[in-house]
Amino acid sequence: MKQETYRFNCFVENRPGVLARIVGLISGRGYNIQALNVGPTEDGTVSKMKIDVLCSDESVVEQIKHQLSNQVNVIEVTSRKR
Repeated sequence: MKQETYRFNCFVENRPGVLARIVGLISGRGYNIQALNVGPTEDGTVSKMKIDVLCSDESVVEQIKHQLSNQVNVIEVTSRKR
């Protein structure tokens, strides 16, 4: 099955441990993170994360998106094919 890269854009609360939890959530389920970029937004209490993940199908993408959305410190999650 062909794998494709999907980008997850997450707005998260700027708190200690959020990055570690999100990376652990994705890698702990056996998905490979291709790229990760985290930076501040104009609001100092919020950061934006761009996470590129190698996925085999849309159901995996929806599962990751749903699990990210359920995290306490995650404000918003969107995804798209790269």
